[in-house]
Amino acid sequence: MLVEACRHEREQEKAWDDYVQRAGEGGHSHLSAWRHVIERSYGHRAFYLQAVENGTIKGILPLFLLRSALFGKSLVSLPFLDDGGICADDHATAVELYGEAVRMSERYRVDSLDLRHRQPSGLDLPRRGSKVTFALELAATPELVWRRLDSKVRNQIRKALNAGLTVSWHGPEGLDSFYDIFAANMRDLGSPVHGRNFFAAILDVLSDTAKLILVHHEGQAIGGGLCLSFKDTVTMPWASSRREHFSKCPNNLLYWEVIQRSCKDGFRRFDFGRSSRGSGTYHFKKQWGATEQPLAWEIGGKASRRGAPLQSTDRAYALGARIWKSLPVAVTRLCGPWLRQHISN
Repeated sequence: MLVEACRHEREQEKAWDDYVQRAGEGGHSHLSAWRHVIERSYGHRAFYLQAVENGTIKGILPLFLLRSALFGKSLVSLPFLDDGGICADDHATAVELYGEAVRMSERYRVDSLDLRHRQPSGLDLPRRGSKVTFALELAATPELVWRRLDSKVRNQIRKALNAGLTVSWHGPEGLDSFYDIFAANMRDLGSPVHGRNFFAAILDVLSDTAKLILVHHEGQAIGGGLCLSFKDTVTMPWASSRREHFSKCPNNLLYWEVIQRSCKDGFRRFDFGRSSRGSGTYHFKKQWGATEQPLAWEIGGKASRRGAPLQSTDRAYALGARIWKSLPVAVTRLCGPWLRQHISN
């Protein structure tokens, strides 16, 4: 078996994506399009490794090299997303891909080899952090899902509708409205915001599977999310609403509209995206009756013996978040993307 790089060529990327489509563990984050998105947005160097046997792809591992004077060097699969780690037909192929990733981590002298999986890789690697996602099984009609919802959730959706909130779907033309909301919310959370060009690249490169949804009140956008669809699943990794409108329950209407549309479009599962266990977003997502699924973020190579990098629960992180919350939104929009490109979470 040969482990080689998938070149930046149409035919090779098509063969890569064909493998992702047929692989049981293949997910949206494994698609070759993310190479274009992340390189275009942040300039991180990509290494798309594939294990090939007799001309057939047997496994893949996309990696990005992040360099930072603040956070050191890391190889991540995949930065900014929930997963994207090793995807292989069998354990032997996974071992080959992991071995090449370790050699690369030594070659580039990285401080961390970060492999993000939905399920444990079987490589006996230490876990990093306690991120979880929630998956809601959909139904043939939205009405069937509605009946399964907790009465509190249904009442919050009704409250949003009674407040006159409306919903609309968009492509790139909705990005400015979404980004204004998202940037303000990230400041309020004490977290550096992604650059607008990151989302612009997603909507451009992944135009067939990425859509924006906006929630309006009296003609003003007060909430929004970016949805991705792949195979039988829809996910919304990035969503926010304006805090001054929280009493109208815009987030509840936002998620319900995505769930409704996903049912009508024939998808079988809605993924709420990752949260830290015990956080506010964790409890919000849990109330929908979705199944909690711990994410298997693993640390490989020599980094596995040094422990995990900085976590959101660390004191230094908490101090930085408090300072960030005190800054004007305009400042965080200017400085945030420079910091965010070096934070792989």
